[in-house]
Amino acid sequence: MRAGRTRGTLLSRLKRLEVRTVGLRPVKVRMGNLRRLPEDYKGERHVVVAKQLPSQNGREWVEFEEVPGPDPNPPQQPARRGSVPTHFDVHFVAPYPRPEQTP
Repeated sequence: MRAGRTRGTLLSRLKRLEVRTVGLRPVKVRMGNLRRLPEDYKGERHVVVAKQLPSQNGREWVEFEEVPGPDPNPPQQPARRGSVPTHFDVHFVAPYPRPEQTP
């Protein structure tokens, strides 16, 4: 195999890959604690951002809250295969307190 052809092939491949990555948007990550509905709540629930908190170390922090009822803004279109999400929400969830043990 000739070195000139290999180099040309690599350069054209690199250009094609650069074109693919130019259109990608950065992924944003929101992190926060989740305030849950009572343990005995039955029914639909969804999560909303209750409060924006100051950013820490370049990361966006919020308070999430569970609210009763269906999501008023369901996703309009299913995600395309191979598509990259624009943001991720990371919920930190504390367990429900244990009921007091009675003798």
